[in-house]
Amino acid sequence: MAESDWDSLLAECDEALVRVNSRSSSGCSPDTYSSEGSKSSRNKQKPVLRNGANSKIMLLRLFSASPDSKQSCSITVHVPDGTQSIVSTDSSSSSIWKIAALNKEIESLRAELDRAKSTIANLQDSEQRLKCRLAEQAQKMLERGAKFENVCLGEKRPTALVRQYGSLYAQARVDTLDALDALPPLQNADELKSKILFSVIVLSFRSVQNTLSEIKDQIHSILQVRDVRDNNVALKELETGIENYVRKTAETFNLSKNVNEVCSQIQATLYDYPCLKNCSGLLNYARDCVRLAWFLTNQNPPYVIDYETRTFRKDMHMRFHASNQASNIIKSYLWPTLMEGENGPCVHRGVVLT
Repeated sequence: MAESDWDSLLAECDEALVRVNSRSSSGCSPDTYSSEGSKSSRNKQKPVLRNGANSKIMLLRLFSASPDSKQSCSITVHVPDGTQSIVSTDSSSSSIWKIAALNKEIESLRAELDRAKSTIANLQDSEQRLKCRLAEQAQKMLERGAKFENVCLGEKRPTALVRQYGSLYAQARVDTLDALDALPPLQNADELKSKILFSVIVLSFRSVQNTLSEIKDQIHSILQVRDVRDNNVALKELETGIENYVRKTAETFNLSKNVNEVCSQIQATLYDYPCLKNCSGLLNYARDCVRLAWFLTNQNPPYVIDYETRTFRKDMHMRFHASNQASNIIKSYLWPTLMEGENGPCVHRGVVLT
């Protein structure tokens, strides 16, 4: 209760006390009333607050002005304390709401977990079925003689290398012919220029094959391998390790010695044409041929070229446009046939003149 309310209540009590005293002592003079009124005002007690568990009790006692008077006025004000109960009720309601929300969230998470487990089980079943189907398909392809490649190798996988071999004839060879045409001594020597380009690819394969053979011989000599035809397990592992290493490092292997060897042989054969030493187009062509030959030679099985066959075969050769279509006798090769291993299938047909 505010202080102004207390003052108003005390004033009303004073007036009531004055009226009571005036009735009980009718013979008193006005001065007596005044004196008693002042004493009554001095004897008024201030409100007393008593705090209980559920309420506050405020007592206001007003005594009469006369000490001998037995009458007194007592006013008791009872103010219920509902704050604590309201706070307690709100806290309890909030706790119940939070518990209900948590239980609901737990149920939702459990349902989501069950759905996830079901999805995982379905995916595992699908994966197992797919593996079985792939295994069956791979077995069928192996029975048919099909081969698999590592697609992670990109342009270094066998099929891509075979395609590069064809591009070397269709594009790089044509560009090199243009470079040779720029040399005055070779402007009208078309047949000689074709033989030069054919010789470069043949010498490139021969050079890298010799290099690979020398590497293996040196390793065998260091490790004291006496008979390479021995079916020793350790020897087989050694051969496999050498092949894997040179195949994986084929792109960075230093082949400058092989390029110089090929160019030197061409220049030594055609010593009448010293202009070939300064032909940058021919040098770049030799580098491309040597690098590609090194890649193809280090495959398993190694790719080889054939230019010894003298009878035209459709599965191994294709005629040059200036050839005699009615003849099956091969006069010369413009581009060698690429074979997968010795006596293996033809992977790129050679270009011949019949």
